[in-house]
Amino acid sequence: MTHLSLRQMQQIMQYLRNVAEVDPNDEVANHSSQLSIDMEVMAAPLNFNKLSQKQQQLIKYAISKRNVYKLLPGEKHACVVK
Repeated sequence: MTHLSLRQMQQIMQYLRNVAEVDPNDEVANHSSQLSIDMEVMAAPLNFNKLSQKQQQLIKYAISKRNVYKLLPGEKHACVVK
């Protein structure tokens, strides 16, 4: 993953918001929320390698949780899907 397109950035922001809403670790949730907000003003294509190590780790974590923390159709908030 080197450069992220606008579509990829939008998908990652959704994953980050899902983590922010349901992750039991408050620190992870808060940092995920902040990163999703910060990404809204980042220009596409975004060079993933220029993000901080912490930002990269949060994105990788959010992607790893994409099938567990989901925003289901018609819902306003993400939930844990098992």
